[in-house]
Amino acid sequence: MRTNKETVALIRTVLDEHNHFWDDQRAEMKRYRDVYENRFWQSEYMDDTMVRVETADCFSYVEGFIASLFSRNPAVVVAKDASIIEGNAKMAQAVVNRFLFDKREQLEIASRLALIYPASFLKLSPTDSTDMLEKVSIRAIPCWEVIVDMDACAWDEQRFMAHVYYLPMPEVRQRFGAKKFTPIPKVDYFTPQEKYTGVSEDLPDDYLYVQIIEFYDLAYDKLYFWSPNYRDGGELLEKSEIPVRTYDDRPMSPICPLYYARKPEKPMCGLSAVSRVYDQFYEKNILRTYWANSVRRDSRQYLYKEGSLDEEALAKITAGVDGAMIPVDEPVLDGIIRAVGVEPLSGNFDRYLGYIEQDINRGSILAPFSRGEATKATATEVTALAQYSASEIGKLARERDNAIELIALAYLRIVSLLAEDKEQAVIEVDGLPKVITVQDLDAKFKIVALDQSSTPLSEALKRNNLVQLLPVLTQLGVPAEKIKEELIRIYDLPESFMEQPPAPPAPPQGMGGPAPQEMQTTPGDIGAQGELPSAQLTQMLNTQRQ
Repeated sequence: MRTNKETVALIRTVLDEHNHFWDDQRAEMKRYRDVYENRFWQSEYMDDTMVRVETADCFSYVEGFIASLFSRNPAVVVAKDASIIEGNAKMAQAVVNRFLFDKREQLEIASRLALIYPASFLKLSPTDSTDMLEKVSIRAIPCWEVIVDMDACAWDEQRFMAHVYYLPMPEVRQRFGAKKFTPIPKVDYFTPQEKYTGVSEDLPDDYLYVQIIEFYDLAYDKLYFWSPNYRDGGELLEKSEIPVRTYDDRPMSPICPLYYARKPEKPMCGLSAVSRVYDQFYEKNILRTYWANSVRRDSRQYLYKEGSLDEEALAKITAGVDGAMIPVDEPVLDGIIRAVGVEPLSGNFDRYLGYIEQDINRGSILAPFSRGEATKATATEVTALAQYSASEIGKLARERDNAIELIALAYLRIVSLLAEDKEQAVIEVDGLPKVITVQDLDAKFKIVALDQSSTPLSEALKRNNLVQLLPVLTQLGVPAEKIKEELIRIYDLPESFMEQPPAPPAPPQGMGGPAPQEMQTTPGDIGAQGELPSAQLTQMLNTQRQ
Protein backbone atom coordinates (compact mmCIF):
# COMPACT_ATOMS: atom_id res chain seq x y z
CA MET A 1 0.00 0.00 0.00
CA ARG A 2 1.27 3.46 -0.88
CA THR A 3 1.91 6.07 1.75
CA ASN A 4 0.31 9.52 1.49
CA LYS A 5 3.63 10.99 0.39
CA GLU A 6 4.02 8.42 -2.39
CA THR A 7 0.42 9.01 -3.46
CA VAL A 8 0.90 12.78 -3.69
CA ALA A 9 4.07 12.24 -5.73
CA LEU A 10 2.22 9.88 -8.08
CA ILE A 11 -0.65 12.34 -8.60
CA ARG A 12 1.75 15.22 -9.24
CA THR A 13 3.71 13.18 -11.80
CA VAL A 14 0.62 11.93 -13.61
CA LEU A 15 -0.93 15.42 -13.64
CA ASP A 16 2.26 17.01 -15.01
CA GLU A 17 2.44 14.44 -17.82
CA HIS A 18 -1.25 15.00 -18.60
CA ASN A 19 -0.88 18.80 -18.69
CA HIS A 20 2.25 18.60 -20.84
CA PHE A 21 0.52 16.25 -23.30
CA TRP A 22 -2.52 18.48 -23.76
CA ASP A 23 -0.57 21.75 -23.71
CA ASP A 24 1.28 20.54 -26.80
CA GLN A 25 -2.03 19.90 -28.55
CA ARG A 26 -3.83 23.08 -27.49
CA ALA A 27 -3.21 24.95 -30.75
CA GLU A 28 -4.35 21.97 -32.81
CA MET A 29 -7.49 21.46 -30.70
CA LYS A 30 -8.30 25.16 -31.04
CA ARG A 31 -8.09 24.94 -34.83
CA TYR A 32 -10.54 22.04 -34.82
CA ARG A 33 -12.93 23.93 -32.58
CA ASP A 34 -12.74 27.12 -34.63
CA VAL A 35 -13.32 25.42 -37.98
CA TYR A 36 -16.38 23.60 -36.55
CA GLU A 37 -17.78 26.84 -35.10
CA ASN A 38 -17.22 28.72 -38.39
CA ARG A 39 -14.47 30.82 -36.84
CA PHE A 40 -11.64 29.51 -38.97
CA TRP A 41 -9.87 32.85 -39.36
CA GLN A 42 -9.45 33.29 -35.60
CA SER A 43 -6.62 30.77 -35.73
CA GLU A 44 -5.10 32.06 -38.98
CA TYR A 45 -3.39 35.38 -39.76
CA MET A 46 -5.08 37.44 -42.45
CA ASP A 47 -4.68 41.03 -43.62
CA ASP A 48 -7.60 43.06 -42.27
CA THR A 49 -7.99 44.84 -45.61
CA MET A 50 -8.92 41.58 -47.33
CA VAL A 51 -12.33 39.95 -47.37
CA ARG A 52 -12.36 36.66 -45.45
CA VAL A 53 -14.69 33.88 -46.54
CA GLU A 54 -15.38 30.67 -44.63
CA THR A 55 -17.49 27.67 -45.58
CA ALA A 56 -19.58 25.54 -43.21
CA ASP A 57 -18.19 22.21 -44.44
CA CYS A 58 -16.85 21.14 -41.05
CA PHE A 59 -20.16 21.79 -39.29
CA SER A 60 -22.10 19.78 -41.88
CA TYR A 61 -19.41 17.06 -41.74
CA VAL A 62 -19.78 16.58 -37.97
CA GLU A 63 -23.55 17.04 -37.83
CA GLY A 64 -23.96 14.51 -40.62
CA PHE A 65 -22.46 11.89 -38.33
CA ILE A 66 -24.62 13.01 -35.40
CA ALA A 67 -27.81 12.75 -37.46
CA SER A 68 -26.81 9.28 -38.63
CA LEU A 69 -25.83 8.03 -35.16
CA PHE A 70 -28.97 9.08 -33.31
CA SER A 71 -32.05 7.84 -35.11
CA ARG A 72 -34.04 7.33 -31.92
CA ASN A 73 -33.71 7.56 -28.17
CA PRO A 74 -30.96 5.37 -26.66
CA ALA A 75 -32.13 2.25 -24.86
CA VAL A 76 -30.81 -1.08 -23.59
CA VAL A 77 -32.00 -4.63 -23.08
CA VAL A 78 -31.29 -6.00 -19.60
CA ALA A 79 -31.12 -9.73 -18.94
CA LYS A 80 -30.42 -11.50 -15.68
CA ASP A 81 -27.36 -13.68 -15.31
CA ALA A 82 -28.31 -17.35 -15.08
CA SER A 83 -26.12 -17.88 -12.02
CA ILE A 84 -27.83 -15.14 -9.97
CA ILE A 85 -31.26 -15.39 -8.35
CA GLU A 86 -31.56 -11.82 -7.07
CA GLY A 87 -32.72 -8.85 -9.05
CA ASN A 88 -35.48 -8.12 -11.53
CA ALA A 89 -34.26 -7.67 -15.09
CA LYS A 90 -37.52 -6.15 -16.38
CA MET A 91 -37.55 -3.49 -13.70
CA ALA A 92 -33.85 -2.76 -14.17
CA GLN A 93 -34.41 -2.35 -17.91
CA ALA A 94 -37.31 0.06 -17.37
CA VAL A 95 -35.26 2.08 -14.86
CA VAL A 96 -32.21 2.37 -17.15
CA ASN A 97 -34.23 3.26 -20.24
CA ARG A 98 -36.06 5.93 -18.26
CA PHE A 99 -32.71 7.40 -17.29
CA LEU A 100 -31.30 7.23 -20.83
CA PHE A 101 -34.42 8.78 -22.33
CA ASP A 102 -33.77 11.98 -20.39
CA LYS A 103 -30.00 12.02 -21.12
CA ARG A 104 -29.92 11.94 -24.91
CA GLU A 105 -28.69 15.54 -25.02
CA GLN A 106 -25.56 14.70 -23.03
CA LEU A 107 -24.90 11.69 -25.26
CA GLU A 108 -25.09 13.89 -28.35
CA ILE A 109 -22.75 16.45 -26.76
CA ALA A 110 -20.28 13.66 -25.98
CA SER A 111 -20.52 12.43 -29.58
CA ARG A 112 -19.72 15.90 -30.94
CA LEU A 113 -16.74 16.16 -28.62
CA ALA A 114 -15.51 12.71 -29.71
CA LEU A 115 -15.78 13.66 -33.39
CA ILE A 116 -14.15 17.08 -33.13
CA TYR A 117 -11.48 16.04 -30.61
CA PRO A 118 -9.74 12.68 -30.07
CA ALA A 119 -12.25 11.38 -27.49
CA SER A 120 -14.84 12.36 -24.90
CA PHE A 121 -16.14 10.97 -21.62
CA LEU A 122 -19.40 10.78 -19.70
CA LYS A 123 -19.30 11.00 -15.93
CA LEU A 124 -22.06 9.89 -13.60
CA SER A 125 -22.17 11.64 -10.25
CA PRO A 126 -24.58 11.78 -7.28
CA THR A 127 -27.05 14.64 -7.02
CA ASP A 128 -29.56 15.74 -4.38
CA SER A 129 -33.03 14.26 -4.90
CA THR A 130 -35.76 12.66 -2.86
CA ASP A 131 -36.50 10.24 -5.72
CA MET A 132 -34.38 7.10 -5.60
CA LEU A 133 -34.06 7.01 -9.40
CA GLU A 134 -33.13 10.70 -9.75
CA LYS A 135 -30.06 10.65 -7.50
CA VAL A 136 -27.64 10.28 -10.42
CA SER A 137 -26.75 12.93 -13.00
CA ILE A 138 -24.58 12.59 -16.10
CA ARG A 139 -22.36 15.08 -17.86
CA ALA A 140 -20.26 15.00 -21.02
CA ILE A 141 -16.66 16.10 -20.44
CA PRO A 142 -13.88 16.80 -22.97
CA CYS A 143 -10.80 14.62 -23.25
CA TRP A 144 -8.35 17.12 -21.69
CA GLU A 145 -10.21 16.92 -18.36
CA VAL A 146 -9.68 13.16 -17.95
CA ILE A 147 -6.38 11.51 -17.09
CA VAL A 148 -6.06 8.00 -18.53
CA ASP A 149 -3.39 5.34 -18.29
CA MET A 150 -1.79 5.65 -21.72
CA ASP A 151 0.04 2.34 -21.28
CA ALA A 152 -3.18 0.32 -20.87
CA CYS A 153 -4.46 -1.68 -23.82
CA ALA A 154 -8.14 -1.57 -22.76
CA TRP A 155 -10.36 0.64 -20.61
CA ASP A 156 -10.93 -1.98 -17.91
CA GLU A 157 -7.18 -2.74 -17.65
CA GLN A 158 -6.07 0.72 -16.53
CA ARG A 159 -4.10 1.09 -13.33
CA PHE A 160 -5.48 4.55 -12.66
CA MET A 161 -7.66 7.31 -14.08
CA ALA A 162 -8.63 10.76 -12.86
CA HIS A 163 -10.93 13.68 -13.51
CA VAL A 164 -9.51 17.21 -13.33
CA TYR A 165 -12.11 19.90 -12.71
CA TYR A 166 -12.81 23.17 -10.89
CA LEU A 167 -15.22 23.67 -7.99
CA PRO A 168 -16.47 27.08 -6.82
CA MET A 169 -15.53 27.99 -3.25
CA PRO A 170 -19.07 27.55 -1.78
CA GLU A 171 -19.19 23.96 -3.07
CA VAL A 172 -15.64 23.30 -1.89
CA ARG A 173 -16.57 24.36 1.67
CA GLN A 174 -19.69 22.23 1.55
CA ARG A 175 -17.82 19.21 0.19
CA PHE A 176 -14.51 19.30 2.09
CA GLY A 177 -15.29 21.45 5.13
CA ALA A 178 -13.53 24.53 6.48
CA LYS A 179 -10.09 23.81 5.09
CA LYS A 180 -7.67 26.55 4.10
CA PHE A 181 -7.55 26.88 0.31
CA THR A 182 -5.82 29.29 -2.03
CA PRO A 183 -8.60 30.00 -4.57
CA ILE A 184 -7.86 30.83 -8.19
CA PRO A 185 -9.95 31.91 -11.22
CA LYS A 186 -11.32 29.09 -13.35
CA VAL A 187 -8.91 28.40 -16.19
CA ASP A 188 -10.35 27.66 -19.63
CA TYR A 189 -8.39 25.24 -21.78
CA PHE A 190 -8.35 27.55 -24.81
CA THR A 191 -7.67 30.80 -22.95
CA PRO A 192 -4.03 31.92 -22.59
CA GLN A 193 -2.75 31.71 -19.01
CA GLU A 194 -1.51 35.30 -18.95
CA LYS A 195 -5.09 36.59 -19.07
CA TYR A 196 -5.66 35.27 -15.55
CA THR A 197 -2.73 37.12 -14.00
CA GLY A 198 -3.94 39.32 -11.14
CA VAL A 199 -7.64 38.48 -11.65
CA SER A 200 -8.06 36.69 -8.28
CA GLU A 201 -7.06 39.81 -6.39
CA ASP A 202 -10.19 41.65 -7.54
CA LEU A 203 -12.77 38.88 -7.01
CA PRO A 204 -14.50 37.68 -3.83
CA ASP A 205 -14.09 34.06 -2.81
CA ASP A 206 -17.59 33.16 -4.02
CA TYR A 207 -16.44 33.85 -7.61
CA LEU A 208 -13.18 31.91 -7.29
CA TYR A 209 -12.47 28.23 -7.78
CA VAL A 210 -10.30 25.39 -6.54
CA GLN A 211 -8.80 22.82 -8.89
CA ILE A 212 -9.71 19.28 -7.81
CA ILE A 213 -8.13 16.05 -9.01
CA GLU A 214 -10.42 13.08 -8.41
CA PHE A 215 -7.96 10.20 -8.70
CA TYR A 216 -9.05 6.55 -8.99
CA ASP A 217 -6.20 4.21 -8.04
CA LEU A 218 -7.62 0.99 -9.46
CA ALA A 219 -4.48 -1.00 -8.68
CA TYR A 220 -4.91 -0.40 -4.92
CA ASP A 221 -8.68 0.19 -4.84
CA LYS A 222 -8.40 3.75 -3.53
CA LEU A 223 -10.09 7.05 -4.33
CA TYR A 224 -8.04 10.20 -3.64
CA PHE A 225 -9.05 13.84 -3.75
CA TRP A 226 -6.09 16.18 -4.16
CA SER A 227 -5.72 19.88 -4.99
CA PRO A 228 -2.69 22.01 -5.78
CA ASN A 229 -4.57 24.85 -4.04
CA TYR A 230 -4.58 23.09 -0.66
CA ARG A 231 -1.37 23.46 1.33
CA ASP A 232 0.55 23.87 -1.91
CA GLY A 233 -0.43 20.34 -2.94
CA GLY A 234 1.54 18.74 -0.15
CA GLU A 235 -1.36 16.74 1.34
CA LEU A 236 -4.41 14.80 0.25
CA LEU A 237 -7.82 16.32 0.67
CA GLU A 238 -9.56 12.99 1.17
CA LYS A 239 -8.83 9.28 0.93
CA SER A 240 -11.18 6.28 0.81
CA GLU A 241 -11.96 3.06 -1.00
CA ILE A 242 -13.57 3.39 -4.41
CA PRO A 243 -17.30 3.43 -3.53
CA VAL A 244 -18.71 2.25 -6.88
CA ARG A 245 -18.39 -1.52 -7.13
CA THR A 246 -19.34 -4.20 -9.58
CA TYR A 247 -21.63 -7.02 -8.47
CA ASP A 248 -18.60 -9.20 -7.64
CA ASP A 249 -17.12 -6.35 -5.52
CA ARG A 250 -14.49 -5.07 -7.94
CA PRO A 251 -13.82 -1.32 -8.11
CA MET A 252 -15.22 0.55 -11.09
CA SER A 253 -15.05 4.16 -12.21
CA PRO A 254 -18.15 6.32 -12.81
CA ILE A 255 -16.42 7.69 -15.95
CA CYS A 256 -17.42 6.08 -19.26
CA PRO A 257 -15.29 6.62 -22.41
CA LEU A 258 -16.43 7.36 -25.95
CA TYR A 259 -13.79 6.72 -28.63
CA TYR A 260 -14.85 6.72 -32.27
CA ALA A 261 -11.30 6.07 -33.48
CA ARG A 262 -8.10 5.07 -31.67
CA LYS A 263 -4.41 5.00 -32.29
CA PRO A 264 -3.54 1.37 -33.02
CA GLU A 265 -0.43 1.40 -30.83
CA LYS A 266 -2.14 3.36 -28.00
CA PRO A 267 -5.81 2.39 -27.64
CA MET A 268 -6.31 4.91 -24.81
CA CYS A 269 -5.34 7.75 -27.16
CA GLY A 270 -8.09 8.60 -29.62
CA LEU A 271 -8.16 10.14 -33.07
CA SER A 272 -10.24 13.12 -34.14
CA ALA A 273 -12.57 12.73 -37.13
CA VAL A 274 -12.07 16.40 -38.03
CA SER A 275 -8.29 15.91 -38.15
CA ARG A 276 -8.69 13.62 -41.18
CA VAL A 277 -10.12 16.39 -43.36
CA TYR A 278 -8.87 19.57 -41.67
CA ASP A 279 -6.31 20.22 -44.42
CA GLN A 280 -9.09 20.16 -47.01
CA PHE A 281 -11.18 22.63 -44.97
CA TYR A 282 -8.09 24.83 -44.71
CA GLU A 283 -7.42 24.78 -48.45
CA LYS A 284 -11.06 25.40 -49.35
CA ASN A 285 -11.35 28.44 -47.08
CA ILE A 286 -8.09 29.86 -48.44
CA LEU A 287 -9.21 29.31 -52.03
CA ARG A 288 -12.68 30.80 -51.51
CA THR A 289 -11.14 33.83 -49.80
CA TYR A 290 -8.74 34.36 -52.70
CA TRP A 291 -11.62 34.14 -55.16
CA ALA A 292 -13.73 36.61 -53.18
CA ASN A 293 -10.96 39.19 -53.17
CA SER A 294 -10.21 38.61 -56.86
CA VAL A 295 -13.84 39.14 -57.83
CA ARG A 296 -13.97 42.39 -55.89
CA ARG A 297 -10.92 43.61 -57.79
CA ASP A 298 -12.52 42.66 -61.11
CA SER A 299 -13.76 46.23 -61.82
CA ARG A 300 -14.04 48.28 -65.02
CA GLN A 301 -11.10 50.66 -65.42
CA TYR A 302 -10.19 52.98 -68.33
CA LEU A 303 -7.27 54.96 -69.68
CA TYR A 304 -7.83 58.30 -71.38
CA LYS A 305 -5.56 60.72 -73.23
CA GLU A 306 -4.58 63.50 -70.88
CA GLY A 307 -5.76 66.94 -72.00
CA SER A 308 -8.46 65.60 -74.29
CA LEU A 309 -11.19 65.69 -71.63
CA ASP A 310 -11.71 68.26 -68.92
CA GLU A 311 -13.14 67.47 -65.49
CA GLU A 312 -16.72 68.31 -66.52
CA ALA A 313 -16.54 65.90 -69.46
CA LEU A 314 -15.10 63.15 -67.28
CA ALA A 315 -17.89 63.69 -64.77
CA LYS A 316 -20.50 63.24 -67.51
CA ILE A 317 -18.84 60.02 -68.69
CA THR A 318 -18.67 58.66 -65.15
CA ALA A 319 -22.32 59.59 -64.45
CA GLY A 320 -23.48 57.60 -67.51
CA VAL A 321 -26.38 59.96 -68.30
CA ASP A 322 -28.37 58.83 -71.33
CA GLY A 323 -28.09 61.22 -74.30
CA ALA A 324 -25.31 63.33 -72.77
CA MET A 325 -23.18 65.34 -75.27
CA ILE A 326 -19.48 65.49 -74.40
CA PRO A 327 -17.15 67.83 -76.34
CA VAL A 328 -13.66 66.50 -77.15
CA ASP A 329 -10.75 68.71 -78.27
CA GLU A 330 -9.19 66.15 -80.64
CA PRO A 331 -9.35 65.80 -84.43
CA VAL A 332 -9.65 61.99 -84.18
CA LEU A 333 -11.76 60.28 -81.52
CA ASP A 334 -10.02 56.90 -81.72
CA GLY A 335 -7.61 56.25 -78.89
CA ILE A 336 -8.98 58.87 -76.49
CA ILE A 337 -10.42 56.27 -74.05
CA ARG A 338 -9.34 52.66 -73.80
CA ALA A 339 -10.57 49.99 -71.36
CA VAL A 340 -8.00 48.33 -69.13
CA GLY A 341 -8.05 44.60 -69.77
CA VAL A 342 -8.75 42.19 -66.87
CA GLU A 343 -7.34 38.70 -67.22
CA PRO A 344 -9.75 35.95 -66.13
CA LEU A 345 -8.74 33.54 -63.39
CA SER A 346 -7.06 30.37 -64.52
CA GLY A 347 -9.17 27.25 -64.91
CA ASN A 348 -6.75 25.48 -62.58
CA PHE A 349 -8.62 27.00 -59.65
CA ASP A 350 -11.84 25.24 -60.62
CA ARG A 351 -10.06 21.92 -60.99
CA TYR A 352 -8.27 22.40 -57.69
CA LEU A 353 -11.56 23.13 -55.90
CA GLY A 354 -12.98 19.96 -57.40
CA TYR A 355 -10.07 17.93 -56.01
CA ILE A 356 -10.61 19.49 -52.58
CA GLU A 357 -14.30 18.54 -52.65
CA GLN A 358 -13.39 14.99 -53.62
CA ASP A 359 -10.94 14.73 -50.73
CA ILE A 360 -13.55 15.99 -48.27
CA ASN A 361 -16.04 13.43 -49.54
CA ARG A 362 -13.46 10.66 -49.27
CA GLY A 363 -12.77 11.66 -45.69
CA SER A 364 -16.48 11.24 -44.92
CA ILE A 365 -17.85 7.72 -44.91
CA LEU A 366 -21.32 8.93 -45.86
CA ALA A 367 -22.53 8.53 -49.44
CA PRO A 368 -23.17 11.80 -51.35
CA PHE A 369 -26.94 11.29 -51.63
CA SER A 370 -27.19 10.98 -47.83
CA ARG A 371 -26.00 14.61 -47.64
CA GLY A 372 -28.72 15.73 -50.05
CA GLU A 373 -26.48 15.84 -53.13
CA ALA A 374 -28.00 14.86 -56.47
CA THR A 375 -26.15 12.04 -58.24
CA LYS A 376 -26.57 10.14 -61.49
CA ALA A 377 -26.12 6.76 -59.82
CA THR A 378 -28.43 3.89 -60.67
CA ALA A 379 -30.78 2.35 -58.13
CA THR A 380 -28.38 -0.59 -57.67
CA GLU A 381 -25.46 1.76 -57.02
CA VAL A 382 -27.51 3.81 -54.57
CA THR A 383 -28.48 0.66 -52.68
CA ALA A 384 -24.86 -0.50 -52.54
CA LEU A 385 -23.67 2.93 -51.33
CA ALA A 386 -26.43 3.04 -48.72
CA GLN A 387 -25.42 -0.38 -47.41
CA TYR A 388 -21.78 0.71 -47.28
CA SER A 389 -22.65 3.94 -45.45
CA ALA A 390 -24.88 2.04 -43.05
CA SER A 391 -22.12 -0.45 -42.26
CA GLU A 392 -19.53 2.30 -41.74
CA ILE A 393 -21.87 4.30 -39.54
CA GLY A 394 -22.60 1.01 -37.81
CA LYS A 395 -18.96 0.87 -36.70
CA LEU A 396 -19.35 4.21 -34.98
CA ALA A 397 -22.71 3.12 -33.61
CA ARG A 398 -21.08 0.12 -31.95
CA GLU A 399 -18.68 2.43 -30.14
CA ARG A 400 -21.64 4.54 -29.08
CA ASP A 401 -23.44 1.38 -27.89
CA ASN A 402 -20.42 0.37 -25.81
CA ALA A 403 -20.58 3.73 -24.03
CA ILE A 404 -24.34 3.35 -23.46
CA GLU A 405 -23.84 -0.12 -21.97
CA LEU A 406 -21.16 1.17 -19.58
CA ILE A 407 -23.42 4.07 -18.58
CA ALA A 408 -26.30 1.69 -17.88
CA LEU A 409 -24.11 -0.55 -15.73
CA ALA A 410 -22.62 2.36 -13.79
CA TYR A 411 -26.07 3.89 -13.26
CA LEU A 412 -27.47 0.70 -11.75
CA ARG A 413 -24.47 0.30 -9.46
CA ILE A 414 -24.54 3.94 -8.30
CA VAL A 415 -28.30 3.82 -7.62
CA SER A 416 -27.78 0.65 -5.59
CA LEU A 417 -25.03 2.44 -3.64
CA LEU A 418 -26.93 5.67 -2.95
CA ALA A 419 -30.40 4.28 -2.23
CA GLU A 420 -31.32 3.25 1.29
CA ASP A 421 -32.37 -0.31 2.07
CA LYS A 422 -36.10 0.39 2.42
CA GLU A 423 -36.32 3.14 -0.17
CA GLN A 424 -38.80 2.62 -2.99
CA ALA A 425 -39.78 4.18 -6.30
CA VAL A 426 -42.62 3.67 -8.77
CA ILE A 427 -42.03 3.08 -12.46
CA GLU A 428 -44.08 1.83 -15.38
CA VAL A 429 -43.28 -1.70 -16.55
CA ASP A 430 -45.25 -3.22 -19.45
CA GLY A 431 -47.82 -0.45 -19.13
CA LEU A 432 -48.42 -1.07 -15.42
CA PRO A 433 -47.04 0.85 -12.40
CA LYS A 434 -44.58 -1.19 -10.34
CA VAL A 435 -42.87 -0.52 -7.01
CA ILE A 436 -39.09 -0.88 -7.24
CA THR A 437 -36.75 -1.49 -4.34
CA VAL A 438 -32.97 -1.50 -4.11
CA GLN A 439 -32.95 -5.31 -4.14
CA ASP A 440 -34.51 -5.33 -7.61
CA LEU A 441 -31.53 -3.39 -9.02
CA ASP A 442 -28.68 -4.84 -6.95
CA ALA A 443 -27.84 -7.88 -9.06
CA LYS A 444 -25.62 -9.09 -11.86
CA PHE A 445 -27.15 -8.16 -15.20
CA LYS A 446 -26.23 -8.58 -18.84
CA ILE A 447 -26.75 -5.26 -20.61
CA VAL A 448 -26.88 -4.87 -24.38
CA ALA A 449 -27.68 -1.64 -26.23
CA LEU A 450 -31.03 -1.92 -28.00
CA ASP A 451 -31.04 -2.06 -31.82
CA GLN A 452 -27.27 -1.94 -32.14
CA SER A 453 -25.87 -0.12 -35.18
CA SER A 454 -29.33 1.22 -35.99
CA THR A 455 -29.04 4.30 -38.19
CA PRO A 456 -31.48 6.18 -40.44
CA LEU A 457 -29.85 4.63 -43.52
CA SER A 458 -30.04 1.07 -42.20
CA GLU A 459 -33.65 1.54 -41.08
CA ALA A 460 -34.62 2.93 -44.48
CA LEU A 461 -33.04 -0.11 -46.17
CA LYS A 462 -34.94 -2.49 -43.88
CA ARG A 463 -38.24 -0.75 -44.64
CA ASN A 464 -37.72 -0.78 -48.39
CA ASN A 465 -36.66 -4.43 -48.38
CA LEU A 466 -39.70 -5.43 -46.33
CA VAL A 467 -42.11 -3.62 -48.66
CA GLN A 468 -40.50 -5.28 -51.68
CA LEU A 469 -40.79 -8.71 -50.02
CA LEU A 470 -44.51 -8.41 -49.20
CA PRO A 471 -45.72 -10.36 -52.30
CA VAL A 472 -43.15 -13.12 -51.68
CA LEU A 473 -44.06 -13.39 -48.00
CA THR A 474 -47.74 -13.66 -48.87
CA GLN A 475 -47.05 -16.44 -51.40
CA LEU A 476 -44.97 -18.31 -48.81
CA GLY A 477 -47.97 -18.39 -46.49
CA VAL A 478 -46.84 -15.92 -43.85
CA PRO A 479 -49.94 -14.89 -41.87
CA ALA A 480 -51.23 -11.43 -42.65
CA GLU A 481 -51.31 -10.57 -38.93
CA LYS A 482 -47.57 -11.28 -38.62
CA ILE A 483 -46.80 -9.09 -41.63
CA LYS A 484 -48.99 -6.34 -40.18
CA GLU A 485 -47.20 -6.58 -36.84
CA GLU A 486 -43.77 -6.28 -38.47
CA LEU A 487 -44.84 -3.31 -40.60
CA ILE A 488 -46.15 -1.48 -37.53
CA ARG A 489 -42.90 -2.19 -35.67
CA ILE A 490 -40.44 -1.22 -38.37
CA TYR A 491 -42.36 1.96 -39.33
CA ASP A 492 -42.82 2.85 -35.65
CA LEU A 493 -46.58 3.18 -36.01
CA PRO A 494 -48.97 3.44 -33.03
CA GLU A 495 -49.70 0.15 -31.28
CA SER A 496 -53.40 0.91 -31.57
CA PHE A 497 -53.12 -0.16 -35.22
CA MET A 498 -52.74 -3.75 -33.96
CA GLU A 499 -56.23 -3.76 -32.47
CA GLN A 500 -58.80 -5.77 -34.40
CA PRO A 501 -61.86 -3.80 -35.54
CA PRO A 502 -65.11 -4.91 -33.88
CA ALA A 503 -67.24 -7.35 -35.86
CA PRO A 504 -70.32 -5.81 -37.51
CA PRO A 505 -73.55 -6.49 -35.56
CA ALA A 506 -75.69 -9.34 -36.82
CA PRO A 507 -78.90 -8.25 -38.60
CA PRO A 508 -82.21 -8.84 -36.73
CA GLN A 509 -84.07 -12.05 -37.48
CA GLY A 510 -86.26 -11.73 -40.53
CA MET A 511 -84.33 -8.77 -41.90
CA GLY A 512 -81.38 -10.63 -43.32
CA GLY A 513 -83.07 -12.06 -46.39
CA PRO A 514 -83.50 -10.49 -49.75
CA ALA A 515 -85.81 -7.55 -50.09
CA PRO A 516 -89.35 -8.14 -51.24
CA GLN A 517 -89.86 -8.26 -54.95
CA GLU A 518 -91.79 -5.04 -55.00
CA MET A 519 -88.97 -3.22 -53.08
CA GLN A 520 -86.15 -4.33 -55.34
CA THR A 521 -85.08 -1.76 -57.86
CA THR A 522 -82.70 -1.64 -60.73
CA PRO A 523 -80.48 1.21 -61.84
CA GLY A 524 -82.91 1.87 -64.61
CA ASP A 525 -85.70 2.56 -62.13
CA ILE A 526 -83.87 5.48 -60.55
CA GLY A 527 -84.51 8.92 -61.91
CA ALA A 528 -81.97 11.39 -63.14
CA GLN A 529 -81.79 13.05 -59.73
CA GLY A 530 -81.21 9.75 -57.89
CA GLU A 531 -84.92 9.45 -56.79
CA LEU A 532 -87.42 6.64 -57.37
CA PRO A 533 -90.28 7.28 -59.79
CA SER A 534 -93.41 8.51 -58.03
CA ALA A 535 -95.59 5.50 -59.00
CA GLN A 536 -93.10 2.99 -57.64
CA LEU A 537 -92.58 5.07 -54.49
CA THR A 538 -96.36 5.09 -53.86
CA GLN A 539 -96.50 1.31 -54.25
CA MET A 540 -93.68 0.86 -51.69
CA LEU A 541 -95.42 3.08 -49.15
CA ASN A 542 -98.70 1.16 -49.53
CA THR A 543 -96.87 -2.12 -49.02
CA GLN A 544 -95.25 -0.85 -45.82
CA ARG A 545 -98.66 0.31 -44.44
CA GLN A 546 -100.15 -3.17 -45.01
